[in-house]
Amino acid sequence: MARNPEHPMLAKPNRDERSRQDFIGALKRRLSRDVRPANRDFYTRDAAPAFAARRGRPPRNEHEVGEAMAQNTHWQVWSILNYAAQRQMWASVTDTLERCQEQQQATYERLVNTENRRGSLQLDADLPIPEAILRTEIHGQPGGYALQRFAGDFRAGALYEAGGMIYSRGQGVGTAQSKAEVVVRFLGDTYPDFRPASVLDMACSAGASSTPYAETFPAATIHGIDVAPGLLRYAHARAEALGHAVHFHQRDVTDSGFPDASFDLVVSHNALHEMSRDTARKMFKESFRLLKPGGICVHQDLPLRYDELDCYARFERSWDRRHNGEIFWLDYATLAIGPALEAAGFAAEDCFLGFINQADASVRWYAACARKPRRG
Repeated sequence: MARNPEHPMLAKPNRDERSRQDFIGALKRRLSRDVRPANRDFYTRDAAPAFAARRGRPPRNEHEVGEAMAQNTHWQVWSILNYAAQRQMWASVTDTLERCQEQQQATYERLVNTENRRGSLQLDADLPIPEAILRTEIHGQPGGYALQRFAGDFRAGALYEAGGMIYSRGQGVGTAQSKAEVVVRFLGDTYPDFRPASVLDMACSAGASSTPYAETFPAATIHGIDVAPGLLRYAHARAEALGHAVHFHQRDVTDSGFPDASFDLVVSHNALHEMSRDTARKMFKESFRLLKPGGICVHQDLPLRYDELDCYARFERSWDRRHNGEIFWLDYATLAIGPALEAAGFAAEDCFLGFINQADASVRWYAACARKPRRG
């Protein structure tokens, strides 16, 4: 189950575009693996001692680490290059999408306007999109998740997938396994007899984590929800292109509109770090409401837990909050997930909070898993 499967909705870069994208991916990988780790060395060797000499004590929190590192040339160069590489990543895929626009539009129309569709798409023009989503270009994506240049626009989803493919390569994330497959493997190891007949992917974005559930559980009914119509249009066409039946809906994770006890499995992938604490807590409550007795929710995300990090690591990991549109980075990093799950109705003994690894060990993810009691 490949992380980035080929399908007709993908805009294919030409030779020059591919060369540019490969260069940007290699630059991002070099910055992440080789240049970024040296920032801590410069902090330990130079910045922290200089701060202590001025203040008579070492930095005590991430803000004081930032003060100590503000004039460090290595940090400044890494930060500038990292910012530029992210913007160049989006520019490179935008060039491909612009060149392939007519062909991609024709493919979209063919896939969604056929009587042989496997899944469905339900949009709600009256659903309010949160202001934070409307006004923020999260991780620099042009136009943000709510981009809609004209009626029927799916560019937001096309950007999300194309940019994400370069980004994951740049971060060294293995491509042989999707995030959803990591969760599926975790479920198989932890609950070997669990076979969901109905699955809901919350905040599904462009649908890359929705289709693996349709592939893994072909007899199950798969639904995905998100608030952004452009993401959902692309997700629907993408699922059809891959031959999977997924039903996409423009709905909010805090109030999905499905009846109580509708699903055996409720999941989200890399969504928690893009919502406020209040929204996350409400999503947990909605997960509990939607689960059938004995059903399971798994909310997977980045391994970003501030209570496990020293003040330097907190400063460094907050770069995305300051420079990459991750406005809820701190909300997620400091969210007390265990108590939030319990407040939603789950029992502490039915919760798993910890880390799950890609099969190739290229990255570890954080997972918040909980099972609804079979009775009561």
